[in-house]
Amino acid sequence: MIKTVTQSGNKKTGAIAVTYRAGKTSPYGSCPATCSLMPANHCGTVEIDPEYMAAVENAVPRRGIAWTYSHFPAEALPLPKKGKTVFNASCETVAEAVRAVELGRPAVMAAGLDTVGSWPRKVHGVQFAQCPAELSDNFSCAQCGGGSPLCARGDRGFVVVFIAHGTSKKKVGAAEKGGCYGSSGPVMIQWKAAQDKGLENDAEALGRFAATLPPGSMLRHHVVGDVGVAI
Repeated sequence: MIKTVTQSGNKKTGAIAVTYRAGKTSPYGSCPATCSLMPANHCGTVEIDPEYMAAVENAVPRRGIAWTYSHFPAEALPLPKKGKTVFNASCETVAEAVRAVELGRPAVMAAGLDTVGSWPRKVHGVQFAQCPAELSDNFSCAQCGGGSPLCARGDRGFVVVFIAHGTSKKKVGAAEKGGCYGSSGPVMIQWKAAQDKGLENDAEALGRFAATLPPGSMLRHHVVGDVGVAI
């Protein structure tokens, strides 16, 4: 189930096109069951939907850019290609992020609150730098990189770090399962709307949506959600 938004009102993304993807039985139904950020009372899926992932890869506005994030293993994600959606491997540890970069995938990492002030730094030759939007007020994806957001750069050799945020942020990096920023608030409202009222043929709907966007647009796939076989 997919919900498409032509111009987001989300402060973090800015006024760009975004999507939300949910399962039929749970908002988390398109996310991998292995994701430690998923609350313990929710279930995820166990495999990638190849048709949908191909649709995401090709859903790029004309002369524009698109990017997304996935908690599936880095090696299962498409390598960056010119004119295609950039898939960021969403990692939960420094070691995972380093490995993703070594595999040729752009990587991001969710970091615990106790790491505030620890970035930037280099680990095993890989640079880690915090998301610029977390370091400045009134800054969003729409402004990042002067029109070329860091997460949309498939050839970057550094990891973008996101410090835990949201109502469950204390669980990120802790033993207790959970910590997803989409577990409450406005993001969950949109995610639930995707589950309850979203378009069912998400691959087809996504392609149509991207084709309607103005030339040169930015599209962030999956404010929440992933490329799994939705359950």
